[in-house]
Amino acid sequence: MARLPLTTRVVMKLDVVCVRWTGSSFFMWLFSRSAALTEDPQFRGHHAKALVLTTRGRRTGRSRSVVLPCFTFDGRTFVVGSKGGASEDPDWVRNLRTAPSATICIDRRVRSVTAFLASAEQRALLWPRLIAVAPTYAAYQSATPREIPLVILQDP
Repeated sequence: MARLPLTTRVVMKLDVVCVRWTGSSFFMWLFSRSAALTEDPQFRGHHAKALVLTTRGRRTGRSRSVVLPCFTFDGRTFVVGSKGGASEDPDWVRNLRTAPSATICIDRRVRSVTAFLASAEQRALLWPRLIAVAPTYAAYQSATPREIPLVILQDP
């Protein structure tokens, strides 16, 4: 993967700190607007809930943190490995395939989780509901030949 510009990396790190300290993210606010999220009780005033996902790097073994929008349907909390419709999975998905143990910080609370990719049956149930509240994911899916993974986060 190409190294991101310094300013991008700094802003991403600031966003991680912001979510850990305040429980919200300016970038999730922007995402909520651009993703055309519908009025849904879980989005508290049209905002996607932000979480910090910390994984173990598959090559380096170092902790890697990223801010992601998360969704909860029927008691299942999950994140979407869309990477904006890119042809490859995001690094954090590849890290979780190697080591499914992770840590999340959501609502300023940190907890350990086990992450796994939704099965075909789970995805068939979750994907239409996700598209109903965040239609931008349908556009991401149509932009890439890969199936965008839904990563379910559950207590170990």
